[in-house]
Amino acid sequence: MFATAKKHQACFAAVKLGRDLKGKLPIWYHIGASKKLRSLNNTRTSDCLRDHHSVSTVLDVSKLAQRQCYTEARAGHNDYTPDNCECQKCRADRRHGCTHPHKCCKSAETALREVQPKWHPDEDTVHDGLSLTKRREEMNTSALEERGTLVFNPSLTEDGDLTQAFRVFVD
Repeated sequence: MFATAKKHQACFAAVKLGRDLKGKLPIWYHIGASKKLRSLNNTRTSDCLRDHHSVSTVLDVSKLAQRQCYTEARAGHNDYTPDNCECQKCRADRRHGCTHPHKCCKSAETALREVQPKWHPDEDTVHDGLSLTKRREEMNTSALEERGTLVFNPSLTEDGDLTQAFRVFVD
C-alpha cells in the first residue's frame, strides 16, 4: 500500500492515529521505526516472521510477542526460553516451518519495542478535543447517503481505515 502511494505521489499524512490504526501499520519498514528496527528488517528471524508466521503488521507482531507460553517463560526474568514448547500455537508454527517459535516471539518483542511511542499501539493517544458532536456525526452520515453537505471534522486523530490517512497533493 505504501509503495503504491509513493508511486502515485501520495503521502501518509496522519498527524495522530487511534490505537486500532496504529496496529494496522506495516511493521516492516515502519514509518515510526528506530534505526535498530530498520536493521531488523532483513534477518533470518524477520524472514521467518514473514514467511512462517505471516507477520506483516504491528498487530501481528504484538500478538506474537504476547503469546502466553512465551510470556510465561519470560516471567522468571530468565533469557532462556525453551525450544520444545508443546502448546498448540508453537506446534502450529513448527508445522508451518518455524524451527524456533520462542526465538521468533522474542524477535517480535524486540521489533515492537523499537516502534517509536507516537506510533506504538500500546501508547495512549492524547485526546485532541476537536471531534464532532454525536448530532453532527449523524448529520454527516445522512448527508453522505443523500449526497448533501458535510460538516468538516476537525479532529486530528485518524480512527478509520489506513487508506483514510493518505493524502494526494498536486501542484
